Amino acid sequence: MTEALGRVLTFGEPLIVCVPDQEGKLSTVRSFHTDCAGAEFNTAVGLARLQTPVAYAALVGADPFGDLIRRELRAEGVDDSLLASTAAAPTGMYFKQWSGLGRDTHVFYYRATSAIATQPWDIEPILARMRDGSLTWVHATGITWMIGESARSRCLDIFKAAQENGLSISFDANLRLKLGGIDAWKQVMDETLPFVTWFLLGDTEAQQLYGTDEPKEVEAMVRKAGFRGRGVLIKRGADGATLAMDGGSTHIPAWPVPRVVDTVGAGDGFNAGWIAGMVRSWEMKKCMALGSLVGAYAVTNPGDYNGYPTWDEAVQSLEGQEGITR
Repeated sequence: MTEALGRVLTFGEPLIVCVPDQEGKLSTVRSFHTDCAGAEFNTAVGLARLQTPVAYAALVGADPFGDLIRRELRAEGVDDSLLASTAAAPTGMYFKQWSGLGRDTHVFYYRATSAIATQPWDIEPILARMRDGSLTWVHATGITWMIGESARSRCLDIFKAAQENGLSISFDANLRLKLGGIDAWKQVMDETLPFVTWFLLGDTEAQQLYGTDEPKEVEAMVRKAGFRGRGVLIKRGADGATLAMDGGSTHIPAWPVPRVVDTVGAGDGFNAGWIAGMVRSWEMKKCMALGSLVGAYAVTNPGDYNGYPTWDEAVQSLEGQEGITR
């Protein structure tokens, strides 16, 4: 099945996440376990589990954490040949915290000096893969644009080359206000969207950027700002997702879950499911349903991507099959 599919490229900053072994503020937690994370990393893993050929590009430190990221990519079946390393800077990391009456997830980043944020990143191997036709789709999020000027320049160069070579480009805003104020994020959207085929964002992000989360209104606003792509997809969490395209809109409900454990990675999982359907040329509602399903799997587990389903699990759920459990 996978040989007939075009290869997807995701690129962006990978991180090591330190996950507490108990709830509470980090000032009182003493034990953690480590895992890999990062929006585009998560999406790459989600795609690989859905039997979608995917490569991941980034720059990591030549350190044990960079080694861990490479090992995890290989274990998940992601092509790591575009993952570069440097001894000049470390791999970034962040800590999770679960606290408060609602057991809310908070994150604390330690990434300002990371390799991809501060060091020169040679993207020529990426551009060569675009030119030779081995890639058909490129996906990234606004996070990598915001971690440093060098990274931002490389990101734009990758998108420009992808557009020139006729690749589909999906871009998830993925606002992180700890990286910059809303005006800085608006600037990233304005300079990036002219190269994008599909624009994805959350409903809260739409409100922050455009003052509305009504998909048709958002689409009209971004088209005035230079967006010439196919459509705008707004993710609404428990209220599902809506796509504005060609003057119309398509909505799907959220996939029901018995209990929400950790919402981090759900949006990245939605992206993976939706892209996996798109490269298979599924009809749009089915692509969005697969995205919703992967996001639902994500929130039932504490890791960023640990809960993502395999292809067989996803197909069984989409077809309404429970499977044999005993």
